[in-house]
Amino acid sequence: RPKTGAVAKVAPKPAARPKGPAIKPKLGHAHSLTTGDKAPPFTLTTSDGGRTSLTALRKAAKEHHRGIIIFFFTKAGSKTCTTEAVDFARAYPALQKAGYEVIGISPDNRTDLAKFKADHKLPYTLASDSGSKVARKYGAYGKTHKYPITATMPDQFHAIVPKIEAPLRATFVLDADGHIEQVVPAVQAKGHVDRLRKRLKLV
Repeated sequence: RPKTGAVAKVAPKPAARPKGPAIKPKLGHAHSLTTGDKAPPFTLTTSDGGRTSLTALRKAAKEHHRGIIIFFFTKAGSKTCTTEAVDFARAYPALQKAGYEVIGISPDNRTDLAKFKADHKLPYTLASDSGSKVARKYGAYGKTHKYPITATMPDQFHAIVPKIEAPLRATFVLDADGHIEQVVPAVQAKGHVDRLRKRLKLV
């Protein structure tokens, strides 16, 4: 029995994770999560007909004491998404060596993802997010231009291009505990993977 007047010890609260700046909604940019946030859980069907989840990815990442790279892309086989996916494939051995698990998520069905994976020999997991339900949780779904905007297009034309609600290209880097470490809210496919590796101090 505790002595009269004894005071129970209270475990100290864990230090709060530093939060990144609040994200202001911007056309074509992922807008829900920032650094320090807990990544929303998910379970999805993979291109080979299996299942994957954030829990499984975290377990694999913890074995390497590093993290997870989740990249949302909009359409398997499109020019920009193919550029991004192939660049991730080229960098995959180096990312794995550094301890990162990689997963690509898109609204495509499993069959289309399986063909995309086979055609380009993509070594990492691809997962089908039907209805963009997971993308919405991560903010990788929102208002964007209906047609591509190029650097050579005069600014006055940007305003008249129709806007639609659609999947967005965005990349999130998580630590092994599932917290957001890095966000690339609007991916420019060419050179994206190299820029990400520099941000992660891997090159």
